[in-house]
Amino acid sequence: MLKRDWGEFRALLTSLLQDATARKLIEQRADISTRTLARWASGETEEPDKKRLSQLVQALPHYRDALLAVIVKAIPDFDVPLVDHTKSQIEYLPHEFWHLLEVNANTPKNLHFLTMVKQIFLQVQSYIDPEHIGVQLSIAQCSSPCRPDQPVRTLRQVIKRKTHHRSLSAGLGDHIFLGAESLSGYSVSLCQVCVVQNTQQERRLPVLRVPDEYSVAAYPIQRGGYVAGCFLISSPQPDFFSQRLQDILQIYAYLLSMAFETDQFYAPERIRLCPMPTGYVQQPYIAQFQDRVLTLLRREPFPTRLQAETQVWQQIEEALLAASIDM
Repeated sequence: MLKRDWGEFRALLTSLLQDATARKLIEQRADISTRTLARWASGETEEPDKKRLSQLVQALPHYRDALLAVIVKAIPDFDVPLVDHTKSQIEYLPHEFWHLLEVNANTPKNLHFLTMVKQIFLQVQSYIDPEHIGVQLSIAQCSSPCRPDQPVRTLRQVIKRKTHHRSLSAGLGDHIFLGAESLSGYSVSLCQVCVVQNTQQERRLPVLRVPDEYSVAAYPIQRGGYVAGCFLISSPQPDFFSQRLQDILQIYAYLLSMAFETDQFYAPERIRLCPMPTGYVQQPYIAQFQDRVLTLLRREPFPTRLQAETQVWQQIEEALLAASIDM
């Protein structure tokens, strides 16, 4: 009987087991014990069980192609079924999916947006940045107009996070306004995904060239044909967005729509974004935000602080639009 070659599989598995993120995904998604994995890696188990090999591949979608390549060298007819009909369909829903539904159902309204975004971003990073290169994730939300008959003229960046950092960034310095000059604005205006594989070479799409950002993708956040904002992902590496990664990010853009309230979505015909000045120009206006909110609260009664904050953001937006015209 021809001896099967498991050498490359053992080398790859050994490397994966040294990655804490990969080990956690295997533990959460596959019925494979730590002892079994160690026996596979050392060669103590001469031929791993096919069913568990399939579970390993499904647990690590980012390494699917690499794992299949080394397994097929030992088992040429090996294939991972899209669906294992011996299991109930509910077993295919990952733990993260159930947890996200639970958070969406049980989180109080005042905490809902930040909590949902945090949970989704934590899931995203395990898929898109296993090597911890530091991918930037951000959300720009449609700025609410002052009056119902006005169009949406800007987006405001409300959340920013670098993968594998401890916390979301939501400081005032991150709350810059974006408009027609940005890839986020372009994506929202057209309600379509925009991917730039090399920001230094792009000449057709509007790209804000930022240090250490060489590829970027923008996904409109939509529900029922209406749009609430944009999910922006930027990488320090060019050509970062493979087709498989683009498909995964689209799924997460769909999930992000759950973080928004219904009244935060706008019909495409109401989106008429204007060019906005640079972040450097915006900072003096945004730095006054907290003082202006406190002044407004002292002068006028508001049912909630959020309503006062919304009005101040609208005033800052108006001032920046005027400044943009002057410039």
